[in-house]
Amino acid sequence: MWDTLCVEEFLSLIKNSNIVITGTSSGIGYQLVKKLLINNNRVWGCSRKGNKINKKNYFHSKVDLSNSIEIESWVKKIAKDTNKRIDIFISNAAIFKRQLNPLETFSSISQTININLVASMLLTNMISKLMIQNKKGMIIFFSSVATIVNEIGSSAYASSKSGVETFSQIIKKELEKFNVKVATLRILYFPTKLSGELNTNEIKVLKKKFSTNKFGTIDKVLNQINKLNSLKKIPNKNLFYDKTK
Repeated sequence: MWDTLCVEEFLSLIKNSNIVITGTSSGIGYQLVKKLLINNNRVWGCSRKGNKINKKNYFHSKVDLSNSIEIESWVKKIAKDTNKRIDIFISNAAIFKRQLNPLETFSSISQTININLVASMLLTNMISKLMIQNKKGMIIFFSSVATIVNEIGSSAYASSKSGVETFSQIIKKELEKFNVKVATLRILYFPTKLSGELNTNEIKVLKKKFSTNKFGTIDKVLNQINKLNSLKKIPNKNLFYDKTK
């Protein structure tokens, strides 16, 4: 049931947690931080921009997720601050530069793949080690309906998100024996700067292709994470999404 009660229930269950979220300067990441900073939770967030959230127990860092050295330094700092205990990792950061592939540059393609896919892989590599030591944790990746819609101008972005889904499927199998849950939410549409690359008509057409849009608000995203948290074992197909009509 998609209601506020489910969100409150989830937030009460994860109290006193150490949470890491990428891409917290805007969009889903920004809203997640504001929701999760209760019940003595501590959140570490990053973005390429400065901090927009001035709240107790939120710790922001400027990190270029296309730079492996900055990623490694950031996670090491978090590990030190948390005494090597990270309970939840949400890989949210992504970029989408709509462009026909022949018109893209090597630089723009590399940046999209590095931030959307490689950064998720590197962060998981480091953070999962801490979760394995503690024999507990949850890792959530955000994907996109772009992986199956195949819209013109989305080749790099859609490919990077397809990679995230495949990576998540494999990592789920590798980590479940250590009591670490892994899942991916494939989101249809969420009003962010990134989705602003679509025009109003395109959004209407996109929504018509699907029967529901469960992940269209931050509470609905949290409700889905609550569902994952309540499961003793994540299903083999650890991908959660709206069904096509």
